[in-house]
Amino acid sequence: MTIDTPALEKRIRRAVAGGCLVCAASAVAGPLTLHTLDWAPYSWRDKSSGATIGIAVDIVHELMARADITVASTDIIPWARGLTLTSGTADTCQMMVGRTAERERKFQWIGPIGQTNWALFAPREDKIVLQSLNDAQPYLVGTIIDDLSIPLLKSKNIRVAEVASDRLNPPKLLRRRIDLWATAELPALYILRDLGIKDLEPVFRMATVHMYLACNRNMPDGEVARLNGVVKAMISDKSIDRIYAGYGFKFEVPAAGPP
Repeated sequence: MTIDTPALEKRIRRAVAGGCLVCAASAVAGPLTLHTLDWAPYSWRDKSSGATIGIAVDIVHELMARADITVASTDIIPWARGLTLTSGTADTCQMMVGRTAERERKFQWIGPIGQTNWALFAPREDKIVLQSLNDAQPYLVGTIIDDLSIPLLKSKNIRVAEVASDRLNPPKLLRRRIDLWATAELPALYILRDLGIKDLEPVFRMATVHMYLACNRNMPDGEVARLNGVVKAMISDKSIDRIYAGYGFKFEVPAAGPP
């Protein structure tokens, strides 16, 4: 599936021209650079075209088109690097970021644009049963650098092993270099399918997390409020439902969250 982003933007702008009060305010000073990670079905690089596509990409591109904001580029880069660049670079945003207490003051928040379940995965043959997160204390848990699960795990005195890419964790788990894998459930299933791994399973769901577009703090508060208004309109008119449904999902659609 290849998305013709310029054509999509033109269609949406024609549809909302003159009729969207939320979109009437002026846009940010410069074109936005968008970062995301290889995280199907929310974002990935199309092998034939090289374009960045996925549920989150479609949602954010439509959001920016409705708000008449130019997108300079949409790049897939490692998660921790994306967060670092976004927090330190003006007119930059990172897609699908969990809004945690540790991150709250680092970014401006637009959304929610989705929600996902964070779970612990284990080899099926290990028959690990966890009744609570405290039960994971004897185990070494693998995750990615700056993952939102890390503060939660460490608060329970659970040892954590961090890597740059989540795709490294399933092989580590099979080789017993880690005991559990903390990750977002739906993207994890895509990773396992892509790697051809069938004998890992979720054994404990830690949390359901709303996901946001996190932007650099230089974005004016008024602009953040305007974009959040557009997101609410997209939730209300079922545009976000339509995008999720186009990829075969419906339970991950967010409800309107805090501004």
